[in-house]
Amino acid sequence: MFSLIKKLQLMLSNLKKNKGLFFTIITILSISGIVLFMYLIMTMTSSIKQDVYTSIANKSSQSIDNLLKSHKELYNDLAKIVIAQNETINAIKSVNQNNITNLEAKYNKLFDNKTKYPIIFNFYSSLNPNANYRSTINNLLRSKSEVYGIETQASGVYITYVKPVYENKNFIGLIEIKQSIHSIKKYYEMQDSLFMFMMHKKMLVKLSLKVKTGKFKSVVGPYIVKQGNYSSRFYSTLSEMDEKTFKHSLKVKYDNDEKYFRSYKQVTDINGLDIGLFVFADRIEKNDGFVALVDKMVKSVTYVSLGLVISILLFMF
Repeated sequence: MFSLIKKLQLMLSNLKKNKGLFFTIITILSISGIVLFMYLIMTMTSSIKQDVYTSIANKSSQSIDNLLKSHKELYNDLAKIVIAQNETINAIKSVNQNNITNLEAKYNKLFDNKTKYPIIFNFYSSLNPNANYRSTINNLLRSKSEVYGIETQASGVYITYVKPVYENKNFIGLIEIKQSIHSIKKYYEMQDSLFMFMMHKKMLVKLSLKVKTGKFKSVVGPYIVKQGNYSSRFYSTLSEMDEKTFKHSLKVKYDNDEKYFRSYKQVTDINGLDIGLFVFADRIEKNDGFVALVDKMVKSVTYVSLGLVISILLFMF
């Protein structure tokens, strides 16, 4: 150990005698240290930035889950109120479609809040052997069970809640309460954010010709959007993305460009089938937005680091 120290001292002594070599080595070591420092700073800030973006994407995913949960609670409360009415029970068990149609018209008018996507009520009798219902309703009539989730129907994609109706413990039918998936948009607009539902092309076969003909526009990959429901300025930025980049965005669940920070969530229907994507976005131009604040923070750290490095270099030379 002592001999090693002596050798190092001798090496330093020789280097000091050769000032040119000594200065060159010190300079190389200094520059190497600065480069390493900058690399560590850039890596750290980039990592923090990605962690923040991932956190925002997870928050968006949680927010839509909470929103859908609140919808279920609302629909369940409405169903209980409606089922408690004798008029409802009598119409369902009458096996008279006119009575059911009149009941639906009454509640749809009552809950029509003059918006583009109102809450819709439907009733189904288990006592009518000639009724022609969709497969979901037929299955629920057989199982006498409840279901809640997103469903693609002939008239569109809905947040759907179906609850069994009983009279004196005897099953007589179902009540369905639903609302267009596009109604979610207003909740994000109130927060000055953007929302879009992109449907997978494979789900077009579920829609009626009237609903789907000339109404959808291809956006990116296999996903399409219903025109008129969302800003073309918003979804056109996705159309500019190549498929490889888009697949990476879906993998990490977010991306951003000069206009928007976007996060994504896969949409699964009541049958467990992937039917599309929820897209959430914030405008980069929002100075008080969290994404803008993160970008400013990262840029500030980078500029301070560069300033420090330049100062060191000027001091050295």
